[in-house]
Amino acid sequence: MAFLYNMVKKSSSPNGDTVMWMALAMFISYMASDPLLNIAFGYNMLDSSFAYVIWAGSDLLMLAVIWLVAHQKTFLEVPAKLYIYTGLLVNTSLFLGMYYDINYTYTGEWWFWDFYTITVNLMDMMMLIALFCNKDFLGLVKLYRSMRGQTKLA
Repeated sequence: MAFLYNMVKKSSSPNGDTVMWMALAMFISYMASDPLLNIAFGYNMLDSSFAYVIWAGSDLLMLAVIWLVAHQKTFLEVPAKLYIYTGLLVNTSLFLGMYYDINYTYTGEWWFWDFYTITVNLMDMMMLIALFCNKDFLGLVKLYRSMRGQTKLA
């Protein structure tokens, strides 16, 4: 949906094409790693915990693709870029954490599993909203700039 929305919006926004390409990359990534689509092709990725590694690898690949697509744009020009970077890095960390927990330290369900479930979904929602509005709606760009010691624009 974010890709289609940005495709229509592209003609009216100077940064719309960058956000559109980022949305297309995210769409392809999520579609390729969708468990239901994989089942339709005869592979149930949810049968093993290796799905977490696949999702983490997919997110790392998307980080590289997003960088290639938007490396010439700043976070001020395209705030969605920072939101995508943040969401993908958090999700990658959580996917690898779940893989490690299930395979090496499993002692039953604990608070991390609930944290994982809630946070991954919140990050996905945050990235989707960022692709729709391309605004600094949570103040991440402002926080990033203050942490780097950059002054505000007049």
